[in-house]
Amino acid sequence: MKTQIERAARFEEAVKTLSPKIRAMLMAVPTEIRARTQEIRLRTNSPLSINTGKETYFIQNKNMLFKTPLMGVDCLSREDIEECFLGLCEYSVYSHQEDIKNGFITIKGGHRAGICGTAVTAEGKVVGVRNVSSINLRIARQINGAAEAICKEVFFNGLSGLLIAGAPSSGKTTILRDMARQLSGGCLGEPLRVAVVDERGELAGVYRGSSANNLGYCCDILNGYPKSEGIMQAVRSLSPDVILCDEIGSKEDIEAIEMGVNSGVSFIASIHAASLKELARKIQIKRLLETGAFPKIVLLGGRDNPGEINKILTEGDGDAQSLWFSLNSGGNNFDGSGGAA
Repeated sequence: MKTQIERAARFEEAVKTLSPKIRAMLMAVPTEIRARTQEIRLRTNSPLSINTGKETYFIQNKNMLFKTPLMGVDCLSREDIEECFLGLCEYSVYSHQEDIKNGFITIKGGHRAGICGTAVTAEGKVVGVRNVSSINLRIARQINGAAEAICKEVFFNGLSGLLIAGAPSSGKTTILRDMARQLSGGCLGEPLRVAVVDERGELAGVYRGSSANNLGYCCDILNGYPKSEGIMQAVRSLSPDVILCDEIGSKEDIEAIEMGVNSGVSFIASIHAASLKELARKIQIKRLLETGAFPKIVLLGGRDNPGEINKILTEGDGDAQSLWFSLNSGGNNFDGSGGAA
């Protein structure tokens, strides 16, 4: 019951910045469903909806929940979306322009609102978004113990580099949060010096200098730093035992990780990939593994079972060797079952 109340409180925290009308509709949702909600969807000319990972509910007809939308009933207007967008920006769109042009706004608590609208471009690059038409508010979760199973199965011989792969909403960020807390709290014996490079503010949920999430007493947070710059800053000035970061993949990220590995730092990071076959097709994965930073890979289950371990690959085992074979032959012949297709 306590966990359900805590998760429902996260939901309530996330919706505080929305308009009074939308907030009232969402707070009418039963506590049990609020506790399971992963995403809140607001779309122009569509009803307000929430998604638990397994079910989608539409809030219509005096705040009742329907699994199939009622046509033309209680649809959100452009003004509804605009008012919520301004609230998410704390009525200062200009101060959030850097985030908005990347398609999201991170709010207090580490909750992230994906923004969809008309792109404003300059010299072929997106510099802003206008006429916002939909918002996807993802509820950040702090679940103590979320990383416990992975820590036991991956770090039984001590700390090692780890890449966590999974589909969107499979629990990657939640696990990274708890892993930072556990490692800096001494789950492997002595507390480790942990540096978290939190480019989008999701991991720690830093708001006006304070972290909304507990990442442990021996954790340093580089909030808002581009991952490559944050990694180099951590290596230069924080002497970390391990650096954690979310959703790596750019050329600059990989070069910074390689520099960190050569300085004796371990890395724990996440990457979007719903399966090992999908991971093998990623352009950057071969170069990423060549850094030597990730001798172990954990593949998570889908969004229906966030945080669940699907498979663990350790350097030298059957699936890992098959993955390497696939990468060296173009990444198109890996079947994810311990052999080439």
